[in-house]
Amino acid sequence: MTPYQQSIATGVPPRFSEEVFDPRQPTLQLIYDTAPVGLAFLSPDCRYLQINQRLTDICGISVEDHLGRYVGDCVPALADAVEGIVQSIMRTGDPVTGIEVAGQRADQTDERFWVTYWHPHRNADGEIVGVNVAAEEITERKRAEAALRASERQFHTLADSIPQLVWMTHADGAIYWLNSHWYEYTGRPAGEIDPHAWHTVLGNRWIEALATGTAMEAELSLLGKDGEYRPFLTRVVPLRDPQGLVYGWIGTHIDISERKRSEREVRRARDAAEAALQNLRETQNSLIEAEKLAALGRLVAGVAHEINNPLGTSLTVASSLERKSRQFAAETAQGTLKRSSLNEFVSAVRDGSAQLQESLHRAAELIQSFKQVASDRNTSDLRSFDLGDLTEQVATGLRPALPKHGVTLNVECEQGLSISSYPGSYGQVLTNLFLNAIAHAFPDGRQGIIAIKVSACGADDVEIIFSDDGCGMSPDVRRQAFDPFFSTRRHQGGTGLGLHIVYSVVTDRLGGQLRLSSEPGKGTDVRIILPRQMPNGT
Repeated sequence: MTPYQQSIATGVPPRFSEEVFDPRQPTLQLIYDTAPVGLAFLSPDCRYLQINQRLTDICGISVEDHLGRYVGDCVPALADAVEGIVQSIMRTGDPVTGIEVAGQRADQTDERFWVTYWHPHRNADGEIVGVNVAAEEITERKRAEAALRASERQFHTLADSIPQLVWMTHADGAIYWLNSHWYEYTGRPAGEIDPHAWHTVLGNRWIEALATGTAMEAELSLLGKDGEYRPFLTRVVPLRDPQGLVYGWIGTHIDISERKRSEREVRRARDAAEAALQNLRETQNSLIEAEKLAALGRLVAGVAHEINNPLGTSLTVASSLERKSRQFAAETAQGTLKRSSLNEFVSAVRDGSAQLQESLHRAAELIQSFKQVASDRNTSDLRSFDLGDLTEQVATGLRPALPKHGVTLNVECEQGLSISSYPGSYGQVLTNLFLNAIAHAFPDGRQGIIAIKVSACGADDVEIIFSDDGCGMSPDVRRQAFDPFFSTRRHQGGTGLGLHIVYSVVTDRLGGQLRLSSEPGKGTDVRIILPRQMPNGT
């Protein structure tokens, strides 16, 4: 009778180390007691003959609760399965491995999982005397696998819900998953996609990303099920494990058709706006030139009117002298010349000559002044000039317009103020400021004073203050005064370019600064700061 037959007959379990194993093998007992997995030895009739501490830890039991007892008494839920495995091994002698078992620990209510391995134990005669069982708890692994599957389901649900085409590859770039939008766009199921298709589609950049493990971004065209190619923005990023190794890739294709269309529309709108701006600039330049000519025409008309006075006086005096000369010549020829007639003729000639000289001298001064201003306006050369003298010459050309407006022009210039600049542009500034003041500062025939003061401003600059005591400007008008095409007299033919030209010439051409001060009812001051020395080519 074998030890186990005796054990069954007597009901007393045999001593494991003495009757089952050779007591001369203490190493086997040590391994059994210190193994990191649960170990048990079952008799052919499914009693626990030996249990190590690890198995009691895994199952939440004690050795005393199980040792010598039947499996059916200790774990009724597993009894049938255990008995079936033990009987199979006793009958066939073949091990049974990788059996997963689910249950509860004795001291807990949550479900636990084990994987078990069953091997026959033979005595020296080769007879199967029992079954060795190894059990490894895999509860955490099962939970991790379940969490991973849930996470994958959640990811796939999320990936299917976004409008992009999403795909995943293995570390070598072979595609193994695509979201549902891929089929919706291409009309082809994932199974029909070549796993290595991106090597051809993305080309060298994809190959380089695989080699270096770096993210990439590219634009490409994909064929849809409607037979049309659409542009997509492709982004691919590596997936890394905790050690930083790339174990896969995730990529997205974002349809950028609308963006491309918007970009084209923006480009067309920008081109149209640039063309419109160019046309506007050309129109503005034409209007500016027209305004310049109009200002010059008003100046010429005023000068012509002023010259007409001395010339008319000269013509009248010359006619009177010519008449008196005929009378004097007739009396001389008839011999009736009297001393009184001679004295009267001499006096008339003397007075007439003085009047002719004064009138013609005045006309010559006006003509010379106008010639100088016109010459300066027609040249763009940089030259040195006396700022006070040029200001007086410009004022001389402006004064003819004063009488009919009832406005007085006062000019105060510092002597010897020589600068290097553009005299024609400076004269244009003064003329436009003067004409703007005449047109806007003194409405309804109001009389007033325009003053021009020229002085040094430090060692390197000069200051020109152009002021009037007219009606002034409201804050809104003052804010827009230098804007192109802004005018408070649009209904009277104003173009709104006079002060804009002033600002442009001062800041761009003359390299200066300009500041406007004005309040309603308190007149207007325009302060201009110009450099004494303009660099060549400015």
